Amino acid sequence: MSKTEDDERFRVRADKHRHFTALHAVGALDYGSSRLLKEQADAALKATDHPRLVIDLTEVTFCDSTGYGVLMYALTRVRRVAGSLVLVGPSTVMRRRLKRLGVADLFDTRRTVEEAMEAFPKAT
Repeated sequence: MSKTEDDERFRVRADKHRHFTALHAVGALDYGSSRLLKEQADAALKATDHPRLVIDLTEVTFCDSTGYGVLMYALTRVRRVAGSLVLVGPSTVMRRRLKRLGVADLFDTRRTVEEAMEAFPKAT
């Protein structure tokens, strides 16, 4: 695989913290790659009774309608189990698209993972 192809390949790294799980997405979030983010979100949500999930989008280079669908899917799943979801660092284009889709206000959005940590009440 060439360096360019490797850079374009979508990846998700899950980091488990004491009070939340952070999914760090890298690359193009599209029809071919969105399944990976969905699977990682499902795994994080199944791992605890009261899930707190951060999806870090700071390194997402592109997002199509399937990607936005996965973000809505994650939000719906989190709310179904009384959890919390924070999106970190969506690009200006992504924020505009979420607004145009009429769902921007449904998401808690922060600039950094550190800011997202502050959004969650401390678990007992």
